[in-house]
Amino acid sequence: MVKQKKDCENCKKYQEQAFELEVDEDLQQERLNRFWKKYRWLVYALVILILGATAGIQLYQSWRMKVRLAESDIFENAVVQIFAQKPEEAKPALMQLAQNGRTGYKHLARLELAGLAARQNDTETALKEFKTLMDSDAPESLRAIATLSYVGHQVDTADTKTLLQQLQPFLDNPAFVGMAAELAAVLYLRDNKTQDAQNMLKKALALPNLSETVQVRLKALSQIIESK
Repeated sequence: MVKQKKDCENCKKYQEQAFELEVDEDLQQERLNRFWKKYRWLVYALVILILGATAGIQLYQSWRMKVRLAESDIFENAVVQIFAQKPEEAKPALMQLAQNGRTGYKHLARLELAGLAARQNDTETALKEFKTLMDSDAPESLRAIATLSYVGHQVDTADTKTLLQQLQPFLDNPAFVGMAAELAAVLYLRDNKTQDAQNMLKKALALPNLSETVQVRLKALSQIIESK
């Protein structure tokens, strides 16, 4: 009898819990329905926005790849013409790419134009192209090459103090310290500052991760200066 009464109480509790759960589910469903009626257009808009953004990104990436491939072909064809001793035929394509390019090839085209002008002894044009590249949004490595070339083409003529200031950021960089230190040494020697040139070379040689080739070059230059 006691057991039956206990079972009945448990059954009643179970029924109450089931009823409460059913009520909670109904309330949740009702809240969900109200939310959906109120915000369904916002949800639609967000879904459309996400789908549109995804499609837009894919289209942009596809367009970007097509542009990159097209500019790559233009640049490579121009370089081939230069190696074939046809620089005048390569110039128009390089100039168009340098002025209107949309990828990194515009910077490579400008660097090639600068080098081409330098090889043709058109120093004024070469310096102009190097300076434009130095002041552009090109990758750091290209801007560094442009700066070192810019200084190198004026090492015998321009103000030594100005050129040394332009070289300064590269004297602590193992990737560019070789050329930068050599140019700086020449500039110091122009002003008869032999000791400054030697000190600068020693500082450069003390940099970590300096390649063996650069070490050999700088040591050889230091010995030449010391023998004078």
